[in-house]
Amino acid sequence: MNSPAELALAINGSPAQEERPLGERLAATPRLACEALARAINHGDIEAALACFSLGACLVGPDGNAAQGEASIRARLHGLVASGAKVQAELSGVLIAADLALAHERWTIAYGPELSRSPQGTSPTLVLRLIGGEWKIAIACPWGQPQSPPLEAVWP
Repeated sequence: MNSPAELALAINGSPAQEERPLGERLAATPRLACEALARAINHGDIEAALACFSLGACLVGPDGNAAQGEASIRARLHGLVASGAKVQAELSGVLIAADLALAHERWTIAYGPELSRSPQGTSPTLVLRLIGGEWKIAIACPWGQPQSPPLEAVWP
């Protein structure tokens, strides 16, 4: 007899977990979207990690440069997976307005014996968009946000 979890997966049309380590419905909430990305990277599943992002998304690296679009994000994810990085994301708060979510979280990214932790603070570092009933990451800054240049008024 199938377990309730297996039946729920079958109802949702998702593959069973034995077929794919991330077979569950990935992003029913912003928290699950964040956890799905960390899990995909930890499993070395670049395609599953890439599926966590919306079209036209942006992933800001530790150097502050933004990888925008599928090819650039894939390359950055490949670098993380190839380095053996292990990711933990702790979501501390989410503000949702219609189909957008602004998340506050802290990422811990371990590269072997070294540990890199994103700055703690109240700056949001994740923006998500609800697409087809699932939350997708639109902007991710797991190493924190780079300092933006000051806005300048331009007068004609």
